[in-house]
Amino acid sequence: MFLVILLYALLASTFTIAKVALNYAKPFFLIGFRMIMAGSIMLGSLYIFKKRHLKIKKEDIWLFVKVAIFHVYLAFIPEFWALQYLSSSKTNLIYSATPFIAALLAYVLLKEKLSLKKFLGMTIGLVGLVPIFLTQTDIREAGMELFSVSLPEIVLLGAVISGAYAWFIVKKLLYKGYSLLVINGIAMLLGGIGALITSFFIEGIKTNPIFDFWPFLAWTSLLVLVANIIVYNFYGWLLKKYSITFVTSAGFLCPVFGAFYGHFLLSEKITWHYFFSLGLIALGLFIFYKEEIK
Repeated sequence: MFLVILLYALLASTFTIAKVALNYAKPFFLIGFRMIMAGSIMLGSLYIFKKRHLKIKKEDIWLFVKVAIFHVYLAFIPEFWALQYLSSSKTNLIYSATPFIAALLAYVLLKEKLSLKKFLGMTIGLVGLVPIFLTQTDIREAGMELFSVSLPEIVLLGAVISGAYAWFIVKKLLYKGYSLLVINGIAMLLGGIGALITSFFIEGIKTNPIFDFWPFLAWTSLLVLVANIIVYNFYGWLLKKYSITFVTSAGFLCPVFGAFYGHFLLSEKITWHYFFSLGLIALGLFIFYKEEIK
């Protein structure tokens, strides 16, 4: 149990690190730089340590492109744009609803059946987002609202949906025999290149996208180390030791640590709405996974 707690403590820290890193560079450039670095490390380690060359079938190229689009480009670019205006703790909490969104997508896209308990858990978890959507944790959110929900929150929710949908494509590639290291490595490299191109067009090439180079490099490198290397491999190792149901059902721990980091490291205001939402999401996860936990 301690190892699962450690996993989510590390995962929660990535939102805090990302929030700090945004102080030193523009968001689209930051994503491009980070993903190209992470993708290069993943693919490079595959060749250096496993002596394996990349072999992709022609008919699978479009699947890899789709993973790059939905798993990286449309997931991280909106997230980091929204993170400029939202607290790291709120971003963390909204992301904790990923299992429910994935289940809803499976129901709509794949016509997968949902048991009464899973449907109830999913409903409670999604309703749990309402209180946190109705609060403002950053004054810069003001003026960007639609029915009391800020534009950054809507954009972030879109990023979560994109990331959840991407796993359906990843699953297809896994069934085809590609390793997760290859899939993520290629997706990050392609998505990172796309993010850099977007940065040049939207953020401009005449002005320096990096505000302070050395802090930017330090925090981005730390983000790649923790998120893309340590958490990625640690999660994979835990799935060999514990069931995926057990590891996933403990996902409510991530926003718990997120609230701690956000409050004590970034001086973010954590209101009762946060804990009320967290309680509903945790209850939803418990009901959702209850019939799978032996």
